[in-house]
Amino acid sequence: MRQLHNNGQPKPKLVDIIELMEANLEEPIELDELARFVDVSRRQLERMFHKYLNCSPSRYYLKLRLDRARQLLKQSSMSIVEIASACGFVSTPHFSRCYRKHIGISPRDERKRVWGKGQETVMGDPAADEQLIARAARSSSALTEAQAEPSFGSVTL
Repeated sequence: MRQLHNNGQPKPKLVDIIELMEANLEEPIELDELARFVDVSRRQLERMFHKYLNCSPSRYYLKLRLDRARQLLKQSSMSIVEIASACGFVSTPHFSRCYRKHIGISPRDERKRVWGKGQETVMGDPAADEQLIARAARSSSALTEAQAEPSFGSVTL
C-alpha cells in the first residue's frame, strides 16, 4: 500500500474521508456525500483511493465494515444479526455473503472457530468447571489473536 502523503505532506482530504468512513460504519455515508464533505468531486475521490490505496472507495468502505464485523464476532457476544446491523448491512444474508466472499469463512463458522461450540455448563460440576476454564482460555487466546491481526482500516501516515 502506498503512503498517504506526498513530499512529506499528508493527503488531508483522503485522511478526512477515511476518518468519516471509520466513524460511520453503522450507517455508511454515500460516496457523493463523502466527496461533498471534503469538497472534492466523486471522481476525484475515486482517483485518490485508486492512487493511494489501490482500491475503490466502496471497496475500502466495505473492508472497514467487514473488519469491524470480524472484530465483533471474535470479541463480543452480539448476535450475527446485531453485528450485521452494527456494521451497516441491511440484511443478514447479504452480510453473510459479503463476509464469506471477502474473509473466506461464514460469520457463523468464524464465531464457532473462535469461541468453540459454546456448550452450557452447570457451576459446581467439576466437568463443567473444566469446560468453563477451557472456554475462558480459548476466549483469551482469541482476544490476543484478534488484537494482533492487521486492520484493513489502518493507514500509515
